[in-house]
Amino acid sequence: MASIDILGRNIPVEFMTGSEPQLVMDEAAILEKLEEMAALIDSKAWPDQYADAFRIMNKIVFFEGMIEVDGHEVERPGCDQDDAIFYWRSKEFTDNPQNDVHGNTFFHDCWHVVQFRAAGDYARGEDEQVAREIDAINQQIAVGEILGNDEYELGYLRGFRDDQQRIKDRLREGIDKAGPHPTGFPQKE
Repeated sequence: MASIDILGRNIPVEFMTGSEPQLVMDEAAILEKLEEMAALIDSKAWPDQYADAFRIMNKIVFFEGMIEVDGHEVERPGCDQDDAIFYWRSKEFTDNPQNDVHGNTFFHDCWHVVQFRAAGDYARGEDEQVAREIDAINQQIAVGEILGNDEYELGYLRGFRDDQQRIKDRLREGIDKAGPHPTGFPQKE
């Protein structure tokens, strides 16, 4: 299995093709860009809380098509928070070639694992789900500034953070596609 090193932590990388994929993944090209993202992350000085968050993910899974995660069908990126596995749709990754954007995208879901572990559970109820999303976006913006995100990207994140209806719609998309958990992944029994 392929892997990358981020801030001294080796993270396995897996590729999955589900039903009805839109494209064939170029694994070598994805790994090359992922290594560039890791090199950018490694080149920065991080406060402990951000460095620890970047190291929290147990695996990155690139996928295309509809895949099954813990018994639920998933077709959008998201994080299995209790297992600390980031499911990254390959088309989303390859459509944006910017390493700094890849880094802040990865960090966002790392922060959701931080939240999960701090709370000991998934967010309960819409208010807590929205609050965690806003917190993750705020941390993502801070990380994006360190990574060198341009004002367009940071403005996009601020706009999303400041529009609770957009946040609720995105959370609802995960529920509608995959079941009861707002990130698109089910809760463990």
